[in-house]
Amino acid sequence: MPKKEEFVLKDSPPELIAASGVEPKGREYDAAYETEPGAVRLEDLLLGTKLACVAITDDEEGTLAEVGKLNPWHIEALTMITGSEEEAHKPLTHILRAHFGLEVDRMIDLNGWSGGHPIDTQGFIAHNDEIIVVSFRCTTSAMDWMTNFAAGSSEWELDEDLEQGHSGWCSCFEGNACLGGTGKPRVHTGFYNNILQTIPVLQEFVDPLLAPDQPPRKLYVVGHSLGAGISTMAAVYFLNKHDWKNLPHRFVNVSAGTPRSCHADMAELVEEKLAELRPLDRAIVCRVVDNEDVVARVPTGYVHVGELVFLTEDGYVLVGPEVDDEHVIDEGEMEELRKGNPKLAATEAKSEEGERGVAAKTEEGEITEFEEMMRMIPRPIRDHCPNYYLAPLFKLLNSFE
Repeated sequence: MPKKEEFVLKDSPPELIAASGVEPKGREYDAAYETEPGAVRLEDLLLGTKLACVAITDDEEGTLAEVGKLNPWHIEALTMITGSEEEAHKPLTHILRAHFGLEVDRMIDLNGWSGGHPIDTQGFIAHNDEIIVVSFRCTTSAMDWMTNFAAGSSEWELDEDLEQGHSGWCSCFEGNACLGGTGKPRVHTGFYNNILQTIPVLQEFVDPLLAPDQPPRKLYVVGHSLGAGISTMAAVYFLNKHDWKNLPHRFVNVSAGTPRSCHADMAELVEEKLAELRPLDRAIVCRVVDNEDVVARVPTGYVHVGELVFLTEDGYVLVGPEVDDEHVIDEGEMEELRKGNPKLAATEAKSEEGERGVAAKTEEGEITEFEEMMRMIPRPIRDHCPNYYLAPLFKLLNSFE
């Protein structure tokens, strides 16, 4: 774990960087940074995270209420997005139309078994004249947990596996380096088999909108938790499927609370592709990690892809800090960063929003029952809740207004 005195931001004063004697890591998000080609932009971060959160519901009556019985933070997150709890419980098509100006092309609801692998993928595809959205739902069922725990790896053999509809009955052994290996890149078996079932839907509803003769759009591929892992697989598909250098479109993958999903060989291929596209401002892949979120540290044997956007304990947004998964930027370390970076202190002064992840307190300013419940949840689990991802991004947006 890096020591606290070894951490310094790129946008700290030059004298502080020189005195630290270490390579600066990341930056505090600001408006100037987002003008750079290939930068992670607040517009994309916030919109992508909100679109990932709303995938928890659908057009069936009572879906959000049912989910909220065991996971009330989803109701809180949609309340933050839509402005009221009443609005949060409305059908997804209404929420997307009223709050995002989007029309739904297809609800995704795939479940069952394929080649001995559990399939349970929900989400939606929607678009308007400016953006296309593919959003994947987080873990909500026993089958979802089976996908999460199907942590063996499979070779990325898209053409062959699409034809048979799964990665193979014993794909965790096929091409394994311990058994001779084939040199093909490997990914998380559970996430891979779920995207294999989804790709025909993407080919039908999304690929035509990315044709060269289509108006320029941004393609947002987003997800939270399990949905974040599947969105990473979708990002691998889209980055390799289309010629982003010569298309008028821009690719944006925002995943929140993302589990690891790629072996190092696949991650290297993705990073090579992104290195070509970032200077052209044609693609960005970013994973948002909230403080101590435990899901972002699993499963072992895999690595992350894309730019890290780290939400600190105090609700600051750091881009590319390059901390390892065990390092937590706690209150004490944040205080040290504030001393050397006036912008951080200014951001804090602009926004005193109270408890993170809570839409509102009582009129008397007292702690609500929901807020009290959230405080009782262990931090590594609480930091995975979608409302805790939204709050720092809303705070950052407000600091610019």
